[in-house]
Amino acid sequence: MKKIIAIVLIFCIVASTSSICLAVGQWQHLGGGYKFRVDGPHTGTDTGKYHVHVNEGNNEIGSEGVDGSKSHGDNMNNVPNSVKKKIKEHPEYKRAQKKQKELEKAKKEIKEKNLKIDWWHIGDVILAIAIVVAATATFFFPGDDVGAWINLLRAIGAG
Repeated sequence: MKKIIAIVLIFCIVASTSSICLAVGQWQHLGGGYKFRVDGPHTGTDTGKYHVHVNEGNNEIGSEGVDGSKSHGDNMNNVPNSVKKKIKEHPEYKRAQKKQKELEKAKKEIKEKNLKIDWWHIGDVILAIAIVVAATATFFFPGDDVGAWINLLRAIGAG
């Protein structure tokens, strides 16, 4: 059993770090000294959502969930409207919005199935991972972001 769990974990880590479709965590330059990056779900005040960080030069001037919610206790009120518009029209932002919707769909599907996941039963764990992967069509966490996995467990009612 331990061997199977180890193989599944190694597969998840390798697959998630090599098959991310978004340029998560990579700065996108907007001109005029402004740049933004899309971050995937992780622990903190962003409640496990895709979100953006906006910088003017090297100073962060805002962050916000791609659904418009606060992220890290912040929003984009200090970001000029012209910069917000560029961000929201950027392909990376739109991809993150799509992934967030897919993530919400996966959470909803798990809850609708009323899955009571026994985290000591490998079949339940694989089923939960499979639903999320199928719904999002990718692994959406960096494999080394333990907080992201904890957030997933919380989101599906296991934490």
